Amino acid sequence: MSRGRHILELSEEESRQFLASFDTAVLDCDGVLWSVYDSIEGADAALKLLQGSGKTVKFITNNSVRPFVSYRQQLQALGFAVQEGDIIHPAASIVRYLRARAFEGLIYCLGTDNFKGVLQQAGFQLLDGPTQPLPESFHQIIATVDDRAPVRAVVVDVDFNANYPKLMRAEMYLKRHPDCLLIAGAPDKTIHVKPGCDMIGPGAFVELLEKAVGKRAIVLGKPGYHLRTIVRDQYELGQPARTLLIGDMLEQDMAFASLCGFQKLLVLSGGTSKEQMLRSESPLQEADYYADSLKDFVQLYAKAYSRK
Repeated sequence: MSRGRHILELSEEESRQFLASFDTAVLDCDGVLWSVYDSIEGADAALKLLQGSGKTVKFITNNSVRPFVSYRQQLQALGFAVQEGDIIHPAASIVRYLRARAFEGLIYCLGTDNFKGVLQQAGFQLLDGPTQPLPESFHQIIATVDDRAPVRAVVVDVDFNANYPKLMRAEMYLKRHPDCLLIAGAPDKTIHVKPGCDMIGPGAFVELLEKAVGKRAIVLGKPGYHLRTIVRDQYELGQPARTLLIGDMLEQDMAFASLCGFQKLLVLSGGTSKEQMLRSESPLQEADYYADSLKDFVQLYAKAYSRK
């Protein structure tokens, strides 16, 4: 399989051609702009260069755990001002999807308070729990999880308090009502927090439910098929091939960019190492270009326009 090229290996002319090949840059956040709360060196300078050269800069993330105000503050710290419509995340995408379907009904949600708050603010009625430990008795457990609530959609995202009763309750709703939607926010099976620290992601729970009920989830985080239309429409990407997606994950970012028809640039500052990039056997996950971090854009721009 052919491999992408490091952007600093491009010649002066190739650097200019690359920078002229896209009008919009859509950036992932965690692992690209910052690691948890610490900004990645050079991210601020790269954003300024992209915007200053006339590129439209937008953002996409699988992280709905933090509220928009947190993203705005971190981007402001990088010298970049954003509106809510400049960041796509799973909770907002789910709201958009449900509104497009004219969805009405009760939603059972596994997610954080911030995630659920986005759905509630959009006017949807949510049910969650159980949160209290249950007696180890099948009769009492079934009586708790099989509550007969008229749920018409089960939504699964990051839930730091996920437990067996919650998953059993989700299973009951999905099995009782054949038309009950199973919707996934972030489908990540592993969440990269920082070097040496990875956690089980919600994708593992989504997969468990899919197998239990024999139904595929509607995935509205990267690399979900239904997310493609949302991104293209919200960011008005009439020419997908002139969009560059910059991300740090193969399965989420590079595969999603392939699905959308975007150009793909992988940065090695987050959840993917160079060795993992080279070992990947999936053409969908293959990057067109890669960089150590966004900081490489500073040198790239300097090379491309050194004679101007």
